[in-house]
Amino acid sequence: MSISNKISELSKLDLLKRAKEHIFSTGLNDGASKLCRANMKYGLAQFQIIQEKHGFEPKATFISSPDETISRNNFRWNSGLGYGGRLNWGDGTDKIIFLNVKPNCCGILVGGLEEIPDPYDLIKTIDKVKSIELYDNDILINWDYGVSNHFINCFETKILSNIDFPPYMFMIHGSAPEFRDDKYGIGLYVDVSKTLKERAIEEQTKLGRQYILLDSDAKEYLDFNKKAINFSTKKREIIANELFGTDYEIICNASHQFLKDYNNMYLGSNCTDPDCELVSTNIFPTALRADVACYLFKGKKSFSDITLKNNNFLERAENLELLELLTNADILPHGGGYMLPDVSRVQKVLEYKDQRYFACELVKDNNKLKIIRNVKELQFEYRGRDVILKTLQLDLGEIIARLNPVFSLKL
Repeated sequence: MSISNKISELSKLDLLKRAKEHIFSTGLNDGASKLCRANMKYGLAQFQIIQEKHGFEPKATFISSPDETISRNNFRWNSGLGYGGRLNWGDGTDKIIFLNVKPNCCGILVGGLEEIPDPYDLIKTIDKVKSIELYDNDILINWDYGVSNHFINCFETKILSNIDFPPYMFMIHGSAPEFRDDKYGIGLYVDVSKTLKERAIEEQTKLGRQYILLDSDAKEYLDFNKKAINFSTKKREIIANELFGTDYEIICNASHQFLKDYNNMYLGSNCTDPDCELVSTNIFPTALRADVACYLFKGKKSFSDITLKNNNFLERAENLELLELLTNADILPHGGGYMLPDVSRVQKVLEYKDQRYFACELVKDNNKLKIIRNVKELQFEYRGRDVILKTLQLDLGEIIARLNPVFSLKL
């Protein structure tokens, strides 16, 4: 493909080809991971056009983790963004932030217990806790544990390393909806916060619309995002204290959906960078379905040269001058990700008035098409151990404990 000096002058088709080159996928290649990649090309192409326009290198890149999947947030999905991996658009210091990524500071607290609570007692405690107002400083905590895939699970620990873990563990999965609007500052979500929408620069490209912040506005947003991450982390601890008293030990409390710096967004993926101030320990959870075991990993530097070669990433990364980014990908799946049981692949994308319709072949009959715009309405399941096997195959981490489910409490 001949690359013009200005990528904004490329045809739509060439822009999408160029964006596809910047997707390094380690997904399971099932229907959901194929849909993710088909959509992500559009987001990356938009990012690259906007980067060039503002004088940055147009090299926005997506490195997916094995749980690569769709985003069930319609705004994010319609912005050309998938889920499960790391989105990069600079060296971390370029003062440009793409707001359509919508960081929600979601994470998982893993706590160790000497004995497992009775589920009925836990339900009673939760009911009592929900009726009182909990605060972190002056911020009222929004109990979001009945929402989406947020949950509280209890497990029996099977130690697979020389680390002496407690016999039981629990997980609390939750985010920071308190910071989405502009009550405590600029706000995290451009489609929710009026202040943020007013400050954002709207960029209309031939492939869709993005909202960005530059310079001092980007700095203010990044500072606010750090505040939200710290709040979300503290909130999981406050709720754990209320539910389990002080009898538990924090094993880890890691975010997996957050803006790491100006140019790196972890979209449902653990960040295993030991130098990152937002990463407090080298222990990370990968939570699967309620009926299969979850795992605790020790993060590794990813990707190794061997992994890059085996996945045909090496030459492409060298040609695109992205080798350093790939050898410091620092990703590890935080869960199994959504699986679409009836979708086998994306046959084509139909575009009409800035909307994308994905014509998908069905698993049982590839002559039949399911044409989708908003993926939120799709029937989905959660993936199982395949994600763990792929993680080990890619050498992204080392299993240090298996957590066998005792009960899962979806409130």
